[in-house]
Amino acid sequence: MSWMIDKLVFPAPTPTYGKDAFKKHLCFIPWNEAVSPDRVDDERFADGIPCVWLPAPRAAGVILFCHGNAEDLGMCFPFVRHMRDQFKMNVLAVEYPGYGLLHGISTSSEAALKEVALTAFRFILDELKVAYEQIILFGRSVGSGPTVYLASRFPVGGLILVAAFASVREAAKSLIGNFVTHVLDDRFPNIALIGNVSCPTLFIHGEKDSLVPPAHSVALFKQCRSRKLLITPPGMEHNTNLFTDAQYLAVPAINFFGLPGYQQETPPQMPARYFEDQKAVFLMRKASRRKQRGETESNPWFYLCGCPTSRVRRDGDALQPIDRPQSQMEWDPDRPGLPEDQAISGSEIAARRNAAHDALEQKVPGLDGLAGWKEAGESRSKEFREEMILNNDPLAVNGGY
Repeated sequence: MSWMIDKLVFPAPTPTYGKDAFKKHLCFIPWNEAVSPDRVDDERFADGIPCVWLPAPRAAGVILFCHGNAEDLGMCFPFVRHMRDQFKMNVLAVEYPGYGLLHGISTSSEAALKEVALTAFRFILDELKVAYEQIILFGRSVGSGPTVYLASRFPVGGLILVAAFASVREAAKSLIGNFVTHVLDDRFPNIALIGNVSCPTLFIHGEKDSLVPPAHSVALFKQCRSRKLLITPPGMEHNTNLFTDAQYLAVPAINFFGLPGYQQETPPQMPARYFEDQKAVFLMRKASRRKQRGETESNPWFYLCGCPTSRVRRDGDALQPIDRPQSQMEWDPDRPGLPEDQAISGSEIAARRNAAHDALEQKVPGLDGLAGWKEAGESRSKEFREEMILNNDPLAVNGGY
């Protein structure tokens, strides 16, 4: 039932672009192991997440763009390119599962949209080294769901919402009525999260929007507790091109956020490896890991690490383990091991050791009579000390010598 509702909520169009489209700007960012542990090592997702990267000279900030429903990166590419030119900021637009080049690989859902948005957000932070306050989240229509989700959790620099909805259930009421919406699980409860957004937020909603009524943005605006601005252009509809009139988006955004913002000599740059075939990189990495595991398992030195659990001795042509008692050093007649006629008890070993030591003292020149010399030396020392005391020697009295 849930997947059927997702099909209705996320009607992905037929892909409008391929891997050779906008070659200089189409990149593929890898799945994040912390966000998508099940996708990282799955060959079906080896290509990564398709994104459009549009750099701006000397721009320090990045706009993370989440597109609307019923469109993909190919359809919104002219818009994001115009946005880069107008705002003079870097733009990263992320694709959704089930859309564009991810069509047929994965299906769309609330969790899937949050997953790719969070992965792209982490990529901007970790790989492009952009600070939180230099990131502006831009969500249009269904893209308002993942952007409000991110803005409610992280201290970003700004949030732009165009034709946003209070929630999917509330938006469905104006289309299919109240009765049917009672059986729908709510998705993207923006109205519940907007109060946690702390960054400056710009709301834009056309008064002629018949798909998502402007009352949704009004409700979100009232619940928002941060610095905010609401724009409701009279002639704007749900899918109106925002750059047909500068008063729709360009002028409000530039004035509200003070764009283009910070400039720097070394702006964020997308590494060249993310424009290459990521599947080939994935297969090479997988083969390297398999080779390392194979070398570890087949290397004979792995078993000669110096900490074997048992020792072996050669018995004819075969290697037999030697059993060694762990807590007893004397031979146990009930325990299998050396024959009884070859066993030596612990007391006999000690006696033999003492005998060998005595024989060594007798054989080494100068050691015989050592005990007598030691006793005589102690006697002479005692007599010498008594003589010093009788003569009132101060060193002897005070413990000298």
